[in-house]
Amino acid sequence: MKAFSYWNFQLLGLVPVVLGAIHDLFVGNLFPPASIHALEFNDETNSFKLVHSYSVTSATSIKLTKSIAAAGVCSNTTSAFIGAMSSEPFYAFSASWPGPNSCGMSFSVDGNGSLVQVTDSWKYAETSGVHGLALNERDGRQLIYSADLSADLLWTHVVNKTSGKVKEVSRLAMRSSGMHPRHLAAHPNGKYLYVLMEKDNSLAQFELDPNTGAALRESIRLLLIPTDADTELYWSAEVMLSHSGRYLWATARAQRDKAITGYISVFLLGEDGQIIKRMFRIPTTTVGGWANAISPAFWSDEYAAMTDYPEGYVQMFKMEGRLETKDGVEYTTARPVARVNITDGGCCANVLWYS
Repeated sequence: MKAFSYWNFQLLGLVPVVLGAIHDLFVGNLFPPASIHALEFNDETNSFKLVHSYSVTSATSIKLTKSIAAAGVCSNTTSAFIGAMSSEPFYAFSASWPGPNSCGMSFSVDGNGSLVQVTDSWKYAETSGVHGLALNERDGRQLIYSADLSADLLWTHVVNKTSGKVKEVSRLAMRSSGMHPRHLAAHPNGKYLYVLMEKDNSLAQFELDPNTGAALRESIRLLLIPTDADTELYWSAEVMLSHSGRYLWATARAQRDKAITGYISVFLLGEDGQIIKRMFRIPTTTVGGWANAISPAFWSDEYAAMTDYPEGYVQMFKMEGRLETKDGVEYTTARPVARVNITDGGCCANVLWYS
């Protein structure tokens, strides 16, 4: 995916506020026209609607507070992903895509969250193309994990919270070439990292070094498509943690122009973050193609929004079949409960929950 939605959402300085049954979301376009769409979802009635669409270049109620040009070793590069620290000093980080010679940048922010300046930039490897970032803070250290799709590497960097400078901690090669780690998520307890392999169509759990936070070894690998499916027909897309950190959502897209669907898997995690089991795997309603970006709600474990390009929609899924088990609350399935079509030709990329 391109960086349009993530870059502009971060620049908006949005602060989430829970507003009861009504929840607001924003989704950006993956391709032109450059637009952001405001959506509204009611979790009592499952009504879902498009409230407004904004052009990035127009003067609307959404205010662009700052735009920062790529600098340092990242001059004249584009980014696939941007993330921000969840605690002060709230540095933001990006990584360039595509490769080769991928790089990263750190940005300082002011009191209202607006970007101030580039505080550091760093190179990956000559063959690198970093597509995903995950942030985690442990024992006062801010860690950045990078999924290097092109070089089949998993990178760990540490951030100096005073200066915003970033230092490499480790780089870990995947167990075989051509797996293409795409996106990743870090459990808040700092013990496990979950990495989605685009080409391998699998989800891998990595153990983290208790001292440095570096990714040490792969401990679990699970297929995201049926075992009898042709892996060449799919390319997996996204992995994200639920609100409580007890569930892990992951998606596999079908390749473009194929008459098949993708898949959504949801995994149950232990309190320490270890994957216990896959609760279920369900087909998506369309191919997915370029997107199938899943975004769990920050106010509930049960809901997640998923996008599709080129179909051009945002679809709301809800987990169902709640069971009380020895491992905690489990669910037996999920189903789509609402959908908003946005057929401007460029939608949809990643969803940002606002309230």
